[in-house]
Amino acid sequence: MKKIISAVMCAVIIAAMIAVCIPAAATGFYDTAELLELKEHIEDDAGMNEYATVQGACTDGTYAYFAVQQSTTVILKYDMRTWKLKSKSDAINYLGHANDMTYNAKRKWILVANNGPEYNVLTAIDPVTFKKVATIKLKINVYSVAYNPDKDIYIVGISGSYKFAVLNSSFKVVKTYKGKDTGYTRQGGDCDDNYIYFSQSGGDNVVAVYDYNGKYVDMVSIGHTHEVENLFHVGGSFYTTLHYYGNSVQRIGLSDDTQIRYTVNYDPGDSFGEMKPTSVHYGESVPLRANSFWKTGYFFGGWRASRSMDGKYLGFRKFSKVSEWLDKKDVYEYDMYADRDLVAETVKFGSVTMTPFWIRETYEVQYDPGDSDSGWMPRASVGYYNSYEIPENGFEKPGYIFVGFTAYRDYDDKYYGYRKNSKEAEWLEKEDLIKEYEFKPGEQFSAMTYDGTVYLTPIFRFAYTFSDDKSTLLEYIGFDEVVNIPNLNGNLNTIASGAFKENHNFTELHIPETVERMESGAVSDCGRLERVYFYHLPAHFALDSIEKCNSPAVCIEKDNQTFLLGYAAGSIDAQVIRLSAAALRASMTADQQQNQE
Repeated sequence: MKKIISAVMCAVIIAAMIAVCIPAAATGFYDTAELLELKEHIEDDAGMNEYATVQGACTDGTYAYFAVQQSTTVILKYDMRTWKLKSKSDAINYLGHANDMTYNAKRKWILVANNGPEYNVLTAIDPVTFKKVATIKLKINVYSVAYNPDKDIYIVGISGSYKFAVLNSSFKVVKTYKGKDTGYTRQGGDCDDNYIYFSQSGGDNVVAVYDYNGKYVDMVSIGHTHEVENLFHVGGSFYTTLHYYGNSVQRIGLSDDTQIRYTVNYDPGDSFGEMKPTSVHYGESVPLRANSFWKTGYFFGGWRASRSMDGKYLGFRKFSKVSEWLDKKDVYEYDMYADRDLVAETVKFGSVTMTPFWIRETYEVQYDPGDSDSGWMPRASVGYYNSYEIPENGFEKPGYIFVGFTAYRDYDDKYYGYRKNSKEAEWLEKEDLIKEYEFKPGEQFSAMTYDGTVYLTPIFRFAYTFSDDKSTLLEYIGFDEVVNIPNLNGNLNTIASGAFKENHNFTELHIPETVERMESGAVSDCGRLERVYFYHLPAHFALDSIEKCNSPAVCIEKDNQTFLLGYAAGSIDAQVIRLSAAALRASMTADQQQNQE
């Protein structure tokens, strides 16, 4: 790929930070024509005038290595602090074209892409002795090679095309990308943490930039007519070599009138109005324009940002507090720019689009009865920043006690509550909800939803506590006036001592027919209790099972009829009630016999 010329080859330093300052347009670098005072070092120490061309180049961070050729290949090693020649190899005849080089710090190798006649060969060289360490044969032909130490992968340009591939640390192909046909001649490659770079010659010479998903990002002009050969970097500073007529090394930098800029565009989304874009020098703080879009019934809540280079949005992953650029499907919450917020390094390439986020001026609060049996509560319209006080519960569910309201909003289908290992309530998707927050009557809230409706649903808790096998009623804590004890599995046998102790809410108590035991103090100190209904008197009826209850009537319910057995005054006269029950049974038996006759 190199055109052999008789002039010397000079290292031209691109001290501009390409990784940070690549402009959107294909311009941006210019020749300062500043000599780096290396002319005599190249002539006297390096003997560069002996070589017709320079091919691959790389760095270990301290030294720069150049493969230069005449009839054979020689590797020159420069100290990058002084740009004085440190050492050079003897003639090497097994590197072929030596088209590109990279440095692997983990193995301490200089890795050379031979690129002809053995197009599928990478040769590993010791950077101290310049001796061959290994020969790696690939299953593809390559013209360039670059190493990413953090990812421990190689990026190689595939010969005869604009395609490139990712190799793992064992030099196996992991992924191949199509690349973009730029029309330029392919030369060397490089990569950093964010991007992949390919130097390409022709015209004003360029660097093609890709991300690690293989997506083409941009093409940057070096702004020099001499052929670009390779590319390598230290930190944010990039270097290359160019074919050049003359014995000088020149520095390439950004011109004052083509400094890197990106454009902030303002998209009204579903609102109305127009706004001019904002132009930003990368790294310089510039305020966003004040929002002039409008949407009836809403006020401006901030800017959501997306970038053109990869279509990603600035936001937070689920349960993360650090914002990052994400695919839309991965955004749990959007990060927001405030009105006239400062931007400086929002994007490295292309443009960023700001879309207004709108907050409804008022939202609805509605009450969902849930599984309650009766009741109603009026809806309310709440200003976003106004406080709303929850009124008293208006729903009922016999056998249950009201404990609070849960909250759901239809804006994003989320519930208000707690996620695992968190003590702070927040809006969560259902699968992340461990426990819902319980709003109490009299509690206040504000700013509960950006749009739509908040639904409050009453929570009822079962008022009865039974033994594990449901055979014994242990406690009742409800507020019903008429209590019908449920028989959950038909096995309820016992009303335990203290089950209804000091409950002043109910006036009637209905005992299931399966109950055969009323323990001492089962119903005591219940000041409003007026009647206790049995289907038959329990076989084990404690003398004081009903006491201190203002003399309630003890009745039997049979065949839709009610029979009074007696009154409980002070301590129960069990004998009287039993005699009444016996008489009732005898009377009912006699009635049945008479009916049969």
